[in-house]
Amino acid sequence: MSEAARGHGSVRLLEHIIEVTSADLDVREVSQRVAALVTAATDSDVCFVHLVDDELQRVVLAGATPPFDEHVGRVQLALGEGIAGWVAKHAKPAVVPDKWKDNRYRYIPELRGQDFTSMVSVPMLARGRVVGVLNVHSRAARDYGDDDLVLLTQVANLMAGAIENARLYRRLAEREEVLERFASRTVEAQELERRRLAGEIHDGISQRLVSLWYHLLAADDAVGPAEDASTVRRELGMAKELATEALAEARGAITGLRPFVLDDLGLGPGLESLGRTLTGLEVDVDVEPVVLPPHAEVALYRIAQEALQNVVKHAEATTVRVRLTSADDGVRLVVSDDGVGFDEDSIAGAERRHSYGLVGIRERAELIGASLRLASRPGTGTTVEVVVPHPPADPGHGHPGKV
Repeated sequence: MSEAARGHGSVRLLEHIIEVTSADLDVREVSQRVAALVTAATDSDVCFVHLVDDELQRVVLAGATPPFDEHVGRVQLALGEGIAGWVAKHAKPAVVPDKWKDNRYRYIPELRGQDFTSMVSVPMLARGRVVGVLNVHSRAARDYGDDDLVLLTQVANLMAGAIENARLYRRLAEREEVLERFASRTVEAQELERRRLAGEIHDGISQRLVSLWYHLLAADDAVGPAEDASTVRRELGMAKELATEALAEARGAITGLRPFVLDDLGLGPGLESLGRTLTGLEVDVDVEPVVLPPHAEVALYRIAQEALQNVVKHAEATTVRVRLTSADDGVRLVVSDDGVGFDEDSIAGAERRHSYGLVGIRERAELIGASLRLASRPGTGTTVEVVVPHPPADPGHGHPGKV
C-alpha cells in the first residue's frame, strides 16, 4: 500500500471513530464498533477492547470482533497481569512480534490465543489516566510498525475521551437518581417524623401536663382553713414526678431531632455518647480527632446510629466495635460486630426490601461522596465501613484535608 493510500485510510478510520464515539451509544456498543473498524484498518485478524474497572483494579473485556464478542464482560485480568494488564498498569504501549516469547503474555482459553502470534497493545489515556487498553492481534508473525502504533494510539485516545464522557454522564445520572430518591424519602420521613412527634407530645407530654395541672389544682384546694398538710404533700409529690417525666420526654424528643452533642463536642465524642446508650452488649469505641464539614459529621453520626441499631435488633452480638480514624484516603468510620452475620444474597435482598436500614446508610454515604463497604458472612459478624474523602486542599492556605 502506498504512503498516500495509507494516510488516506488512517484519516477515514479516524473519521469513522469520531462518528462512532460521538453517537448516542453505550460504552459496550462503542467498543464493539471500534473493534471492527480497527481490525479492518490495521489489516489485523482480531481486536479486543478492555476497560479498566477502578473499583476492582482489573481490566475487563468490553468489546471484541466476532466470535469473541460473546465473552464480553466475562474475561478479566488484574492490573499488571498479561500484556493488557501490563499496559494498563504502566500506561505504555507494547509491540509484541511473538507473544509466546514475551513473559508478560497470559494465555486465555476463551480468546483462543493459540491462533495468533503477533500483537500490539496501547493504553487509552484520558486526562493522564488509563481508562482502557486497545489490543490488535495477527495470526501470522508480523512486525507492527510505527505507523500502526501512531494510528492505534490516536484511536485509543479518541475512545478514551468517549469512555470518560460516558462514565461521567453515567455517574451524574446515578447521582441525580440517588438525590431524587433521597429527596422523596426525606419528605416522606419528615412527614412520618412530624406525625410521630405529634403523637408523642399529645399522648405523653400533653397528658402528663394535664395531669400535673389537676394535681396542682387539688393541692390548691386542699390548702384551706383545715389545712391538710399530708394531702398537699402527696399531690405536690405527684406533680413533681409528672413534671420530671414530662421534662425527660421533652428532652428525648428534642434529642431525637438533633444530636446536640455534635454541636457541643464534635463527632468523636458524639460516637462515644452513642455507644454509651447501648445496653446488653460490650461496646468498644475508639475515635481520633477528625475535621469534616458539619453535614458530613451528621451523616456519619446517623450512619453509625443506624448501624448500631441494626446490631441491637438483628445481629445477636455480644461485642460491637466503633472506629473513627483519619488516613491519607479520608476519614474512615468502621462499625463491626461478632454477631450471626448473613450472606451476600441476604444483603442484596435486604437492600431491595429497604430493610436493616441499609438503603438509608448507602444513600447517606453517596450524598457526601463517601465509599461504603458492607462485609458479612454467616457466623462471622458484620462490618460496615464508610470512607469520606478529604476535601480538596485550599491553595490559599495550604492545609490539605481541612475546610
